[in-house]
Amino acid sequence: MEGQQEQKPDASARRRTRSKNRTTRSDPVNKPSPVRKQRRKTPKTTPNDKTAQLSTRLKRKNSTAKRQTPPKRKKGVREKEDDKKDNKDISQRAPNYPQPWGSSQKYVGAHLSIQGGIWKAVLEAKRIGARAFGLFLRSQRSWSCKPLDKEGAEKFQRACQEYGFESHFILPHSPYLMNLGSPKSDVFLKSRVMLVEELVRCQQLGLTMYNIHPGSCVGGISVTECVKRIADGINYAHSEVPGITVVLENMSCQGSTIGGRFEELRDIIGHVTDKSRIGVCLDTCHAFAAGHNLAEKYGLKHMLDDFSRIVGLDYLKAVHLNDSKGEVGCRLDRHENIGRGHIGLEGFRQIMNEPRFDGIPMILETPYSPDYEDYSEEIDLLYSLCADRGRMGRNL
Repeated sequence: MEGQQEQKPDASARRRTRSKNRTTRSDPVNKPSPVRKQRRKTPKTTPNDKTAQLSTRLKRKNSTAKRQTPPKRKKGVREKEDDKKDNKDISQRAPNYPQPWGSSQKYVGAHLSIQGGIWKAVLEAKRIGARAFGLFLRSQRSWSCKPLDKEGAEKFQRACQEYGFESHFILPHSPYLMNLGSPKSDVFLKSRVMLVEELVRCQQLGLTMYNIHPGSCVGGISVTECVKRIADGINYAHSEVPGITVVLENMSCQGSTIGGRFEELRDIIGHVTDKSRIGVCLDTCHAFAAGHNLAEKYGLKHMLDDFSRIVGLDYLKAVHLNDSKGEVGCRLDRHENIGRGHIGLEGFRQIMNEPRFDGIPMILETPYSPDYEDYSEEIDLLYSLCADRGRMGRNL
């Protein structure tokens, strides 16, 4: 109608219009749907196809491994290079002064490490000027061990032949776990098996002697019974492995160990069937700790006279050279460097001039000292005490 004002829609109508517009903009029906990626349809695989896929993955994996692995050397090249290096090291590090023993009939050496290969002990013995040496043939911390490496055994024998070390001047030592006198059946049986394994190793290395600590009754059985068990273990090992002499080491009378008294060594030998394959190694520290005063002028003579009367000098196969931290009769197995313990230089002067020690291995087992780079200085010191050597000893 003319003259009338145009009516405006009320508020509720405006809200309905806005709501309708919003619904139209956001309506999913009207909104274009996004383009979705089509999933590839994997064809059905047959067993032959799966085998081919697996083969492809393995080839890919192997090719990656080959890229990561350096090319292999020809068999034997590395070993030959190691041998040349070892020989070169010996020639470069060998002492320039004359051999320290002169005309002495004493065969002094040391207990040496086999780290890096058992033949390394031979090379080290040559380098330090030793005429004899000792070594372990296996780890000291485990009853079980890997078989002796055949190639390592051959290198050991070649080195001994090349540098003039005869088998009767090499004295391997038993692991400290071994206890042939144990009253516990499991420990006794494991010790017996270990002794057999060790004698087999000696055979493989071309050695003829093997040194053991006799054992301990650990307070569980009598000394007499313990002695018989030790002999039984040796007899069993002898029956299993021919040709190797078991060498009993005298002990310090510490605790319930057997062998500190010569009578105990005699009794063990008495129960061993094959007496041609049993012997004794005299440890100077152990003897001193057990009551033989080697520091006195006639102490060594008295000890060897007792040994000859009770055991017999024919059974003396080797000597372990150690000074003693403890006093005479202390019963403590505490080794000290030569001349720095209670036996002293004069005691070792008697030892190095004792003719009953001629022609047998004399092995140092002294502890590490920052004053000594290696055993060569103690070897030279001992030879300097020989009357037929004519050289002054080193200052301590």
